[in-house]
Amino acid sequence: MRNPILNLHSSGAVPIFGKLLVSSLILGLIATVSTNLEILPSVAQPTAQTKQAANPINKKLVGSWQSRVSSTQNLTFIFGPDGKLFIVLPSSSEKAQALQLRYRVASTSTKPMHLDLTTSNNKTAQTIFEFTPNGQLRMELQGIEAGKPRPGTFGKGAMVFNKVSNNTNLPPNAQLRQTNNPNNVMPR
Repeated sequence: MRNPILNLHSSGAVPIFGKLLVSSLILGLIATVSTNLEILPSVAQPTAQTKQAANPINKKLVGSWQSRVSSTQNLTFIFGPDGKLFIVLPSSSEKAQALQLRYRVASTSTKPMHLDLTTSNNKTAQTIFEFTPNGQLRMELQGIEAGKPRPGTFGKGAMVFNKVSNNTNLPPNAQLRQTNNPNNVMPR
């Protein structure tokens, strides 16, 4: 399968270095998990989700986190209290492209902690995360894919995110993308 992030070269959405970095870290998950990336409906969350949101680790995770992917652009993860995760891709255009997943903190008793990322068609990729002593979020995104085992340790490519706000709303310039073809997640 072609990697959808690498198809951004003609849209000017991400510089080459940023494309390669983001591509290698994120799209293993997105390109292999689904034939549909759909907007998830806003519905009442089950009690388990409510209990998860009350967990201190989940409370710390909720908000907007950014990691620099080039000298001028950031990759943004927005964790909601309801288990929604928006990934806002770097963009030099007025409209940023965003994808929506679900997340679940699978274990807080392990070191590093476990996080599950799930698409709208219930394909789940398992990863690890931790909060650094500086309050940053460190996540392993390289090589994670649905059906693959959870990484046991962080690799050299683990991403470090800084919390920029407690806001859990998609930025006004972000546009959720839908597709019936995983190879066309982003415009050409």
